[in-house]
Amino acid sequence: MLQAIINWLGGGVIRQFTGPLLDAYKAKLAAQNDEQRLAAEMDIARIEAARDIAVAEAGRAWSATAVGRWLIVVPFGIWWAAIYLVQLINPWFGLHLVVIAVPPDIMEMANILVPAIVIADAGALVGRRIAAR
Repeated sequence: MLQAIINWLGGGVIRQFTGPLLDAYKAKLAAQNDEQRLAAEMDIARIEAARDIAVAEAGRAWSATAVGRWLIVVPFGIWWAAIYLVQLINPWFGLHLVVIAVPPDIMEMANILVPAIVIADAGALVGRRIAAR
């Protein structure tokens, strides 16, 4: 079981990019002109960037922003989706469903933590892009 988890976090992430990356390198070698070669190089760069991000994300599964995303951002996303769905369903079916409000203390924390987590994720993405250059 532990080996399966390790393979999924490490090898599994890399393995899903190996085939497409190998195909892109073969396409580059088989290119007949500069346009095909440039397209293959762009594919290679795109696949390598996606691979690097996936490996970095797999390695930080228990970071503060990752845990915060699951404990704070996801529940609030579900809550907002419930509000949206209830607004659609009520008139269609003549129902009077209500989504209860989040307690004020929790809403106050969320007003601080949700933007902080989003900003941290955006900062990490920018940092990875700068480091990749």
